[in-house]
Amino acid sequence: MAFTILIAVLPTVILSYFVYKKDIIEKEPIDLLVKLFVIGVLSTIPAAFLEGLLLKILPTSSNTMLNAFIISVICISLVEEGYKGLFAYAVAFKNKNFNHIYDGIVYTVFISLGFATLENILYVVEYGTSTAILRALTSVPAHAFFGVSMGYYMGIAKYNDKIGNKKKSKKNKVISILLPILFHGLFDFLLLTENEFMLIVFFLFVIILYALAYIQIKKHSRIMTMME
Repeated sequence: MAFTILIAVLPTVILSYFVYKKDIIEKEPIDLLVKLFVIGVLSTIPAAFLEGLLLKILPTSSNTMLNAFIISVICISLVEEGYKGLFAYAVAFKNKNFNHIYDGIVYTVFISLGFATLENILYVVEYGTSTAILRALTSVPAHAFFGVSMGYYMGIAKYNDKIGNKKKSKKNKVISILLPILFHGLFDFLLLTENEFMLIVFFLFVIILYALAYIQIKKHSRIMTMME
C-alpha cells in the first residue's frame, strides 16, 4: 500500500518541482504555494459533492456519446475547473507577489496538483498499483496541463488589469476558465466513450498536452513581463 501511495504522489512532486524550478525570474513564496496546494486538495470536497449531485439530477440517455459528454463536460470538467479557477482568483489574483505572467501558471498548477493528488490517492487506494502508474502518466500531468492553460491566461488578465485595460482583462479571465474546461472535458470524453479509436485519439491528445504545456512553461518562465 505504501508503494502504491508513493506512486500516486510521485508525479505531483516531480511536476511541482519542475514548474517551480522554471520560475527563474523571481521565485514565488513557499508558504503561498503550500497554501494554494492545500486549497487544491480541499477543493475536491465541494467538487465531489456537486459532481455527485449533478450525476443524480441530470438526465441520462441511451446514446453512449451523449452520456459521455454530459458526464465529462458538465459533471466533471465544468465543476472541477470551475472550483480551481474560483479559488485561484480568490486567493492568488490580488496577491502582491503576482507580478509576472508566469506566476499565474505557477499558482494554478499548484492548485491543480493539490486537487489531482488527493483524487489520485483515492483512486489508487481503491484500484491498485496499475491504476497508479497509468494515472501518473496521464491524469495527474493532465491536471497540471489544465492548470498551465488556466494560469497563462490568468497572467495575461492580471497584466491587463494592471495597465488599466479592463476589457482585455475580463476577456482573458473568461478564457482562463473556459479553455481548461474544454481541455479537461475532451480528456474525459475520449476516455468515457470506451471506444478503441477514441482511445487512440486520447493518447495523441495527451502527447499534445505534454508538448503545449512544456512550450508554455519554457517560453513564459523566461519572459520578464512586469506588473508592478
